[in-house]
Amino acid sequence: EQFALCYLDLDKFKHINDHFGHQAGDELLQQTAQRVVQCLRHSDTVARMGGDEFVVLLPVVEHSDAALQLAEKIRLALNAPFALTGQLLQVLPSIGVAMFPLHGQSGSALLQAADQAMYLAKKAGGNQVVLSAAARQQPCAG
Repeated sequence: EQFALCYLDLDKFKHINDHFGHQAGDELLQQTAQRVVQCLRHSDTVARMGGDEFVVLLPVVEHSDAALQLAEKIRLALNAPFALTGQLLQVLPSIGVAMFPLHGQSGSALLQAADQAMYLAKKAGGNQVVLSAAARQQPCAG
C-alpha cells in the first residue's frame, strides 16, 4: 500500500522573525498549521518538525498525482496573505513530496527524499511543489 510524505518549508521565514519579532513568527506558524489542517482529510496528519518546517503524512493515496494535488492545495492555501502585526504579509511555501515505497522503504529514507525534494523546490525559486527526484522531478505551477 502506498502513502505519501510532504515536507513543507516557509520561504523567507527568517525575515519575518528578524523584522517583526519572534512573537509574530510564532503567530505565523500557528496560522500556517491551521491552514494546512484545513486542507487535509481526516486520515492525514501534520506535525511541525521545528523552525518553519512541517511534515504532512498522507496515508491513503492511490498514486503520486493524488499526493501532488493535495500538496498543491496546501501551497495555494498558504499563498493567501497572513494578517500579522496589523498588516498583511505573504510567506510562500516550498513543498517536497515523497512516496512510499517508491522513494524510500523506511521512515528516515522517505523523510530524506521529501526533504531533498523540498530543497529542489526552494532552489527553483520557491513557492512550488516538487516530487522526489528519487524517481523524477515534477515541479507544479508556482
